[in-house]
Amino acid sequence: MSAIQLNIIENRGFLFNTNDYMTLRTEHRIVGTLIGCNVNNPRSNAIGGLPAVFSEIEVRFLVEKGLVSLRRNSGLRAPPAPECVQQYRSFLDAQLQDQRRILKKRKVGELEENLEKIMSGQRQKLLKSGVKEADVVLDREKILQDKINEIPELSRENLLVQIPTEHMFRGSEEESVILPPFSRMDELKYKVFSSLWEKGVFVTSGSTFGGDFLIYPSDPLLVHASHVVHVLEDSEVDSRKFVACNRLCVGVKKSCMFAYEDTSGKIIYLTSQFIT
Repeated sequence: MSAIQLNIIENRGFLFNTNDYMTLRTEHRIVGTLIGCNVNNPRSNAIGGLPAVFSEIEVRFLVEKGLVSLRRNSGLRAPPAPECVQQYRSFLDAQLQDQRRILKKRKVGELEENLEKIMSGQRQKLLKSGVKEADVVLDREKILQDKINEIPELSRENLLVQIPTEHMFRGSEEESVILPPFSRMDELKYKVFSSLWEKGVFVTSGSTFGGDFLIYPSDPLLVHASHVVHVLEDSEVDSRKFVACNRLCVGVKKSCMFAYEDTSGKIIYLTSQFIT
């Protein structure tokens, strides 16, 4: 399987392709954060849509697992090349023709559905103008065709423009990316993230609950997080932080977990849970 291409912006990875995102989520348990608009319910804030953004830790993890390759579209800062412009214009022309065909088909269907009312209206109009009822002759097919000919053609100004979720016309503007080194603390968080992922759980950002990570036993869309994880520089835990973290976890019905690296390089986990 070829690696998924991840777009790098400010050291964070962005994914715009639905199939690629679902592959990472369902097969590799990497969720990221959906920051786009939900297509089916654009006014909802509960569930986002593409693009998905991945943290620096998730990006590095995906790279080291060989699941993604990185690219930076530096050409997006400059005007598009002439061939790219022509490709986009051809794309718009094809969309315009498709929408004209769909609109006309819909209008013809409405005319056929309301043809009896149209003919009745024309009959009443002729009678009011003084034509005798015996002389009123209406050609059903001709009336329908005349009405079809009157259907206005969709103009380019009224074209419904599709906004793609990923770059449609790739070119030579893509460049390779080298990730910057982590700080000591970020390196430790990366080790904790990798260690948790190896245990078969879903791991996401824990900033919502004041932690470093959240642990989910299954997809976050299906279940609530079970643990809030706090990464420590060493085995010492400040008492005030310990109490504050646990009180927050009690309020949100989650277990509080502390993680640190021992002298041998092994990640150690301490889980606490208040009994109420």
